[in-house]
Amino acid sequence: MDKKNYIQGLLMGALAFVIWGLLPLYWKLVKAITPYEIFSQRVVWSFVFVTVLMLVKGDFSKLVHIIKSPVQWRRIALPAIFISINWLLYIWAVNNNYVIETSLGYYMNPLILTLFGAIFFKEKLDKYKKIGLTFAGVGVLLKTILYGRIPIIALVLAFCFAAYGLLKKKSALPSLMGLGFETFVIGIPSLIYLINVETSGVGISGNLSGWFWLLIATSGIVTATPLLMYAESTKRLPLNVVGFLQYIAPTIALFLGIYVFDEPFGVVEFIPFIIIWIGLVFFSYSQVRLVKAKTPSVKVEI
Repeated sequence: MDKKNYIQGLLMGALAFVIWGLLPLYWKLVKAITPYEIFSQRVVWSFVFVTVLMLVKGDFSKLVHIIKSPVQWRRIALPAIFISINWLLYIWAVNNNYVIETSLGYYMNPLILTLFGAIFFKEKLDKYKKIGLTFAGVGVLLKTILYGRIPIIALVLAFCFAAYGLLKKKSALPSLMGLGFETFVIGIPSLIYLINVETSGVGISGNLSGWFWLLIATSGIVTATPLLMYAESTKRLPLNVVGFLQYIAPTIALFLGIYVFDEPFGVVEFIPFIIIWIGLVFFSYSQVRLVKAKTPSVKVEI
């Protein structure tokens, strides 16, 4: 494993999850429209943003070529479906006051992603990662039990995003090209839906101020940027490492749910959170040891 690529993967992955952790603030900001409109606007503006990036790089003609390939359509359909379900459910959950349950889903996600890594890529775990994941697993299990019901939102979010991560790792397309194709595929029905909403008089036009168009247009940037960084990190890191980095996002979301959105959260529910962070300490120690092992020793002769 190349140390430079490994560190770049860690940085890009960590930053992507910080952005994702803060996204509930943005979805609350645009909740004047329905979750379905937010989702559709997000997809369309993401495609616009990615298109601009590809035009700047001179790669747009490559995307057009890929769009004409039936083989690529079959390969991109599944990850596009998984990320669509994840995006739509997440927006709906945030704007219906389930931010803490979404954090539970993303706490579960690294465990599923690690399992995928072991099954599909034969990735090995050292003893510190195993201890860390054990603590994390116990913490997630306790959170699930304390909910007193099956957390459907959390489970669907976790599975869909883990499946998306797995498929992105197996994709041969460059990250920007892959995201452009995905948003094109999802963007077709999204654009049709938005045209229908706007022409029906129940959309943004005529109901909200003009600045809202600018606000919702930024959804393309806040969507595409972390996704591109995430895609690059999955190509540079083992899935179990990417999986554990994902604890950053739900931790931020958890604090937002408690202290910003005032969702109910008692002392008993806080205990699993502590257990999960004990696991994070072990896993982080494993990562430090791995990076140090990749650092070449330099012998200086006098």
